[in-house]
Amino acid sequence: MEYIKHIERIALAVPDIDTAQDFFESWFGAIFEPEEYIEDMGIRYRPFTVGDSRMELLNPTHEDSPVAKFLKSNNGPGVHHITFEVEDLDAALEELEKRGGRIASRHTYKEDVTFEGFVWREAFIHPKDAFGVLIHLAEKKPI
Repeated sequence: MEYIKHIERIALAVPDIDTAQDFFESWFGAIFEPEEYIEDMGIRYRPFTVGDSRMELLNPTHEDSPVAKFLKSNNGPGVHHITFEVEDLDAALEELEKRGGRIASRHTYKEDVTFEGFVWREAFIHPKDAFGVLIHLAEKKPI
């Protein structure tokens, strides 16, 4: 797909973010970046790198957050989503919808909200269309 730049990261939902960080640091030499909060979704996350790959740990900050629901319905931790970075989110979604894909949700942050030094625009593709995997499309623009 010409609108996909690359796999930007893989996100793991975990009930104990500190224990998970210790595991990835000690077993794989992961390098963690500062923790960030997505307040309106009730999620805190810690991005990290392993070799040339990016990942993140997700942890709920309240019981009705998407990550809390995932941990309950999945009976524990696991891959929450895979993020593909796209150049133009609107064009990517238009192309996917032409191919029959369903957008499960689209998220727009307030103008002053940034993560990891970028302004993010994002959408999620319905897992039923992607073999049970929640696909996250993200457009990232530097501040």
